[in-house]
Amino acid sequence: MKVSKLASAVFAVVGTVLLVGSIVTGFVALNSPTRAVKPTQEANVCSQSVLRALDDGDLSKVGEYLYGKPSLGLDREPATTEGKQLWDAYRDSIAVTTGENCYGEGTNIYQTAQVTHMDIAQTLSGLDRRAGELLKETLDAQEDPAALLGEDGQIPEKLRQELRTQALRDALAEPKTVTAQITFQLIEQDGQWWALPDQAMLDILSGGLG
Repeated sequence: MKVSKLASAVFAVVGTVLLVGSIVTGFVALNSPTRAVKPTQEANVCSQSVLRALDDGDLSKVGEYLYGKPSLGLDREPATTEGKQLWDAYRDSIAVTTGENCYGEGTNIYQTAQVTHMDIAQTLSGLDRRAGELLKETLDAQEDPAALLGEDGQIPEKLRQELRTQALRDALAEPKTVTAQITFQLIEQDGQWWALPDQAMLDILSGGLG
């Protein structure tokens, strides 16, 4: 199974998330603080809400806290069953660790956290090899391997699909993971606090597929 084909099933969901950086930066420029900003309880509540939603794998909820509330398309489902299975496993893999509340640096307020999540590309890198192994095991287990072949002497598409599905299950059972540090800015506007994600956070929201 081509990794690019499986990943494309997720692109429809996360493709627009990378636009958020350019969108929210424009909002920030319009509302730059004029005096030093100190962390407040409200800012910390916002940052913890973001981290809690991220830890739960609720990426559409994270989007609700982003400055400017850009439309990320994270509430849409992948186009295929395999894509949905992959995306659900990715969201379930997200784990957030942070040892401090938000903090001030100059006139800005930030929140830093460590986020461990599935490395989709690495997890899928051995998918074709695993499907080939499963095919060999299936043929070896048959007294007459030719009986599995279609009239044209080829592996039937139904069997190919079953092997691809099992290979994906095997890969998701032992996913490759990576840990990244995210640092997002907290911004107040009209009494409401919002999060401005950095590139590391955007990469996590997009599954690293951007």
